[in-house]
Amino acid sequence: MIKNKKICLSLKQPISTIFLGFLFSVISIQSAYGQNATMPQLNREAIILLNEEKKLLDARLKEEWNIIHNLQHPDFRKKVSLEEIRYFEGWVTSDYRERAKQNAHISGSFVPTLDFIKKNTNKKDPLGYPVVRRYRWSDDPFLKIKSYSVEKIFISADGKYAKVKSMLKGRQRLNPALTRGGNYEFAAQYPLTDYWEKVGGDWVITLLSIPVNTSGRGVIKYYVPNNKSSWVKAEFLEINLKDLKLH
Repeated sequence: MIKNKKICLSLKQPISTIFLGFLFSVISIQSAYGQNATMPQLNREAIILLNEEKKLLDARLKEEWNIIHNLQHPDFRKKVSLEEIRYFEGWVTSDYRERAKQNAHISGSFVPTLDFIKKNTNKKDPLGYPVVRRYRWSDDPFLKIKSYSVEKIFISADGKYAKVKSMLKGRQRLNPALTRGGNYEFAAQYPLTDYWEKVGGDWVITLLSIPVNTSGRGVIKYYVPNNKSSWVKAEFLEINLKDLKLH
């Protein structure tokens, strides 16, 4: 009787091992099938995103403020006008007026009225001459971005969120005040990540990180109120740009 029990136990172990292996293989196959079934749709979305990212980057290079403004989240556009995004050279949060009121005691927290912004579309140089506003790629005024290349696209499995990574390319000049007037310029390139969200069937910018920070610290700017927990929980899949059928 004892021998029979031992035989039964010895048989159960390989059977259970086989069953678990079969179960894991089924789960893996289903997972792979689900991902494979999702990829064609994500690839189509990636093509759209690639075009939208290029449109946005080109608009930044050419200071086409209307395109930059139109690609922002609709909640952002309700609170921040085209004139305001131009006045702040592309960098303004949707709640900047509310935050300015909270920090009213801090020196330099003056926020111009919309009427003032509309009347002063250009800046002025130290001599008082008007200077056209440029998109602010960085806090470093001596960095000039001339071109870019889109490197990677990540889309969440549910197709609601995306991250597009590009490489900015240009020329950087050392501050003449620090080099005793010397003109030291060299080629430079920096990574940029744009964050997109699918809203009403369209991809729009929902968050941005300052693309170039010479101190090496990236700062996330939340432009519109959004569900941050969804970003944290999102499972992103990298789209191979070589797999995209571009015309």
